[in-house]
Amino acid sequence: MSFYADSDYPVGAELDGAHAAQFANFARAGTWGTAAQRLAVISEARQAGIDAGLLEAPDDPGAMPDAELSQAVCDVIRTLAVDCPDFDQDTYQAARDAGLSDPEFTELVAIVSFVVNLDVFARGIGVPLRPFSEPQAGAPSRVVPKEAVLEQAFVPSIPNVPDGGDVANELYGGHFKPWIMRSLSLVPDEYRAHVALEQAQYNPLPKVMVYDYSHHEGLTRPQVEIVAGRVSAINDCFY
Repeated sequence: MSFYADSDYPVGAELDGAHAAQFANFARAGTWGTAAQRLAVISEARQAGIDAGLLEAPDDPGAMPDAELSQAVCDVIRTLAVDCPDFDQDTYQAARDAGLSDPEFTELVAIVSFVVNLDVFARGIGVPLRPFSEPQAGAPSRVVPKEAVLEQAFVPSIPNVPDGGDVANELYGGHFKPWIMRSLSLVPDEYRAHVALEQAQYNPLPKVMVYDYSHHEGLTRPQVEIVAGRVSAINDCFY
């Protein structure tokens, strides 16, 4: 069954599948967080949106978290989820002071941004927020890519090829990737999850520089960029 079968608006199969896959991914152990910890993070992010009046609480929230998060970590999650302009180096330092390592912080940022993305989409098409699945058993891999170095961001990242080596070639397809793409590369699985969503929601990466290519029926590429630019301006996005 379609992930958005209850929508009055048609949702393309590619987008429907990408969102369903990401929700399934929330229920699995990540590179650094257990499935239970990841559920606690995304639940806190969703609750921040509900508390801020940005989201409507669903009748069926699905699985509820039983893992506890520190107050400092909850503050980081809520800032990222509902007050992005205030997400700065002090926010990052608060997470580090709370005991989060750089890879843990990167995974947290990734999954919060993903669930906000998916919840806002559900709100936009008028369906209830999708219920969370029960967390699955399994241990995080805790693998740190040896190629990651501190460049010009808060956390280390994998450089472009050739400096990033084989892992950069695999992740980036041998092509140059800007900071906005490489920001999650310290946790390659979350980088891959970001790419899967971006390709379904925006453009396939090989087509990004093809300005007359339209990935979505009914919207030209200039119209897509106008919407993206307007949303970025409203959210005070420095990009």
